[in-house]
Parts: sequence; structure tokens; C-alpha cells
Amino acid sequence: MKLSFTGFLVMLFSIGFSQNPMGIFPLTTMVNNIEYTDSNFSKNNIGCGFLLKVDKDTFAVTAKHILLLAKTDQMKTIGFEGGLKSWTMHPKDKPEEQLILGDLLNEDKTDSTNWDFFNRNYYTNHDWLIFNIKENNSKVKPIELRKTELKNGEPLYVLGWTYEDTVGLQRTYIYTYIEPKGTHFNMRRINAPENGSGLSGSPVVDADGFVVGTISGMDENPETGEQYSSPCNVDFLVKFFEGYYK
Repeated sequence: MKLSFTGFLVMLFSIGFSQNPMGIFPLTTMVNNIEYTDSNFSKNNIGCGFLLKVDKDTFAVTAKHILLLAKTDQMKTIGFEGGLKSWTMHPKDKPEEQLILGDLLNEDKTDSTNWDFFNRNYYTNHDWLIFNIKENNSKVKPIELRKTELKNGEPLYVLGWTYEDTVGLQRTYIYTYIEPKGTHFNMRRINAPENGSGLSGSPVVDADGFVVGTISGMDENPETGEQYSSPCNVDFLVKFFEGYYK
């Protein structure tokens, strides 16, 4: 990855946040492959996902809005209505390292797969899907939740692939934290593509590799017109797993 001068300054700045100032991370991210009983709705290489370690367990997580891009006509809420044949993940450069997902743990009949609903509730609703794992043939490293608040200007990293990224090593894109915004937060692009399509569901991590969010959408500064990446924060995950382990 070619590093801009601004990116170089961010790397130096990150020394104050971490023992990993170079932003070098292990293989963390995979791409989604969704197969429905009706193959007309199946999608391959649709966004990204990753493994999340919680307590002694490991789960597969991705962005909820991927269902809005890959759903059957019967799927009006967050659930598969019996139409899912398989959901698998694999590193984009290692298709043989397949992860087979099990049950969707946060199915929600009160949530909608309608884009207007998603956009209207963007800053009050979460953007997470959580699955248990049926079979794991990958060497992907599970990551853990960060438990402390983000700091203004803190370097953040997105791990994954855009649709334009050719098959190859996991990409690392650099941002800096700006501000919280409801269930999301804004971050400034430092060394990352303007078009991040395909990164949906990728983990946003701090310099120590703890997950702080997932790629979800965009926001805009109303005064300057600057485009921000607006990931979903991890508050929903924290609350979900508090209930899961009761």
C-alpha cells in the first residue's frame, strides 16, 4: 500500500496510541457468499465479514444491510424465512479456507429489509448480523471488542477488500476518528479509496486490532461537503452479548 504524507503523519501519531504504529494486522477479514434455495437471489463476494471472539466463544459477524442487497422476495424482516441454503465466508485470496455459518442469532421481526426504513433509522438502528459457526476451515484470526471510548483524531483501520480490489492480500485502509453520531460514528479518510463499495461488513479496528465498528455507510459535513465514512459502532454487540451470556 502506497502511503501518503498525511498517512505517514497519522502513522507517527499512532505511536501514542499503540505498540503497533505501522498498522500491520493479521488476516482478519473474509468475503460473503450467500446461497438461497432459489438461486436467482444468491450472491457471491457480497461485502465482507469477520470472526469475533467473545469470552471463550467465536462468532461470525457482518453488516446487516448486506441482507438488503441479497434477499429473497419473502424476506421483509431480518430473517431468512426458510429460504437460505448456505452462508459461507472465505478470505478473498484463499477460497479453500471456507467458514460455514450456522444460525442467525439476532433475527428480528420488528426490523425491516426496506432501504427507506434503513436510511430513515440509520443513526438510531444498528447494522450488525451475528451468526454462530457450523464449520471453520479458515486460518483467520478472531478479533475482540474494544471496551474504551475512541479519542478525537485517533487512527483507525479498515481491513478488507473493495469490489475493485483484485484477489490478493487483505487491504488495510487508514482513517482518523472524528465524532460519534448515534449508533454510528464519523471518520476521515486518510489513505483509503473514495469508492469503498465492497467493504460493507469489514471490521474497523484500532491500532491494537480491537474492533470498534463495521463499515456501514457515508455521511457528509454540511458546511464543507467533505465525505466521511460512517461505520456502525459496537454498542449493539456489547448489549447483545450481555444478554446472550445471562
